[in-house]
Amino acid sequence: MRAWLTNYDFILPLIDAVNDPDLPDIRSALAALSLGEGLDSGYYAAQEMADAVTLVWSEAQDKVPVAHGEAVRHLGDILARDDLGYQRLLYETVGTLLPQDAAGHLAWLVARMAERADMYRVVRAAGIGSPALPGR
Repeated sequence: MRAWLTNYDFILPLIDAVNDPDLPDIRSALAALSLGEGLDSGYYAAQEMADAVTLVWSEAQDKVPVAHGEAVRHLGDILARDDLGYQRLLYETVGTLLPQDAAGHLAWLVARMAERADMYRVVRAAGIGSPALPGR
């Protein structure tokens, strides 16, 4: 087990998703966009986008007028701050979907990103010095 953990590839779960023929194309695309992201930073960025899109969905269900809700403003703030970055690419990937569908796909991605970050803790708990980390 230690040898497996020593050589654990934190990107592998995302590569598996990219190559999974049974996975919806949009989830494969989200996984592909996430390949170069850091463990924690990628997780938090995906979580923030998922939360923002979920808020858009929630306000739409509650029939909150766009001009009076905070969801679109919050989403705009994220996109303005992340000009051409990871979160913008996530949004561009799901932005044409219904909010509930976009939120579901982003929640799936957040779970994958959390699994990657959690594996770092498993590797460290096994006493493996400094595992090779992906991305930023």
